[in-house]
Amino acid sequence: MSWRMLFLFLFACSSNQAQLHVAEGTRIFLTSANLLHLQDNLSNNGTIDHLTMNGTATQTVTGTGTIGSLVLNKTTGDDAAKTVTIASGMQSLTGTLTLTSGMLSTGGFLTLKSSATATAQIASHNTSGTVTGNVVVERFIPGSRRKQWRMLGFPYSAPLALNGIGGMGKSFSPHSMMVFNESGDNGSYGAGGARNAGYQTLESNGSIPAGKGVAAWLFGSSDGDALIGSDLPSAGLTITSSGPLNEGGGSVTLSTAEGVTNSVRGWNLVSNPFASTIDWHAVHSASTNLAAAVYRWDPQSEAWSSYNTDLSYTGVGSRYIESGSSFFVTAQTWANNTISVVVPQSAKVSETPTNAHFSAAPWRIDGLPQRVANTKPRLAGVRVKVSGMGNPLAVDAYLDLSREDATKGWDPRYDGLMMSRSAGANVYFLGEESIGYSMHFDAAIKTGEKRYYPLGVTTPQAGPTTLELQPEGAWNPLNSVSLIDSKEGRTILMQGGRLIYPFKMETLKDEGRFLLAVNHVAVDKDGSVPGKQLRLLGNPVTTERIDLLLAHPTARPKRWEVSSVNGAKVAEGSFLFTEGNVQYGLQAPGMRTAGVYVLKIELDNGEVQTTQVLRK
Repeated sequence: MSWRMLFLFLFACSSNQAQLHVAEGTRIFLTSANLLHLQDNLSNNGTIDHLTMNGTATQTVTGTGTIGSLVLNKTTGDDAAKTVTIASGMQSLTGTLTLTSGMLSTGGFLTLKSSATATAQIASHNTSGTVTGNVVVERFIPGSRRKQWRMLGFPYSAPLALNGIGGMGKSFSPHSMMVFNESGDNGSYGAGGARNAGYQTLESNGSIPAGKGVAAWLFGSSDGDALIGSDLPSAGLTITSSGPLNEGGGSVTLSTAEGVTNSVRGWNLVSNPFASTIDWHAVHSASTNLAAAVYRWDPQSEAWSSYNTDLSYTGVGSRYIESGSSFFVTAQTWANNTISVVVPQSAKVSETPTNAHFSAAPWRIDGLPQRVANTKPRLAGVRVKVSGMGNPLAVDAYLDLSREDATKGWDPRYDGLMMSRSAGANVYFLGEESIGYSMHFDAAIKTGEKRYYPLGVTTPQAGPTTLELQPEGAWNPLNSVSLIDSKEGRTILMQGGRLIYPFKMETLKDEGRFLLAVNHVAVDKDGSVPGKQLRLLGNPVTTERIDLLLAHPTARPKRWEVSSVNGAKVAEGSFLFTEGNVQYGLQAPGMRTAGVYVLKIELDNGEVQTTQVLRK
């Protein structure tokens, strides 16, 4: 802190009647929050890191400056005495606004800033603290994602006119902004189909209803940018808008019902109603007829992620939903799909989410590190990933077999519904009534009990595709997992905790080819497979030929390799498979000298078997 800053600081704190003037280019830096308590007016044309306004009379703020964190704690006097009025200029808040007590009258002169490193927020508060007047809200979105549809939200209590949104291009021929109306939902949720009729385009003179999310094609910052193409925007976007915030100190109920009584599933795209990160757990607990899963668009994989309150998820699913975003919800009961989405003040959290839905690298999901949480009782299931043509990043679906009260049908407490992905391969579990699931919970499985779950796979174009299976949570290793490919007539057993299966998609959608089978192949208590054996027919050997017996109930031998005990490879080759073969003869010309060698055999399910060969 400079001597000039120190003088200003001491002057402001020494008298309850002193006004604080911060000149342009001046910064008041405090090492701890809330050390600067101001009880009179403020003229700020510089930067104040932390400020508490707690005067006993009306306080006024003027000037064009920046405030890091602002606390309003005015507890004495009538309504006028408890008011802080921003009378002119523009104050930019970069941190947290804490409304302990009193009213902040903005006059339209307050901006909640957003950048690549931070986004301003308003902390949880009760009705003792309020904000009146319009507030400018920013949302920064990096330019490191391909041009695509993104799900935006605006934290206002009144409709937002489209012509009041800045910092992003808008097109109305073709249309680049849409809301979702349940009344138009035609049940088209799968990949490869036409756009769901529930999406309603917005016209240039239109507005976004309060509480509604909006799908926006983010193609740049001006109307002149092209609406088509998948290249990167030229730079990051700072989207700006202005309106009255949802900050009366109570819960916000998002409008969703549109008088629909048909059999659609009660989908709604709703906005995060606060200028804060919110916790999905608190939203679900406060709402009515709301299924447990929430659905977010991930711009990295260009696919939907899902998360439910039992802490299972797919993609970049998270319980925390950042400000400036919107999300899909669905009804618990489709026969009565009227839902009430309630977001209480207690849903606001200070936790910083991964921001995968908005931010740039390093928030990448190439490896899909997501796992089910260590709940009590723990979840136990199998995650299926698919990658292929189009966007190369894998997406996933999760099957859980640990909940006693789960069923094969729709379980709104647990299940997540499949949503489309047009940019890359997609995988889902196909349930009753042809319902696709991104998260599918079925009743807890007994050891050795046979279960079969059809898989659906889609892709934007035919070509090489890969399925990967992996157990998660408290999975019982005595319950085997296999992938059945009915087209190839093959059953591939997962061993070693992972199964990778490459194949070729010849159609854009296939719901009859693959089954995930549990206990289709029996395993022994030690995890080995009955009927599997590798035995040399004569050992030691006296020539360069190795005769062996190789049997496996589900997998086929793929490659073999012979190496010396110090790891030097001396021979290798591929198996020429004939249906029913169990006996093979291998020629290893590098095995000329006497000694001990290692024979390694790779099977097409990823399993590797080894044995020693003694050469006389």
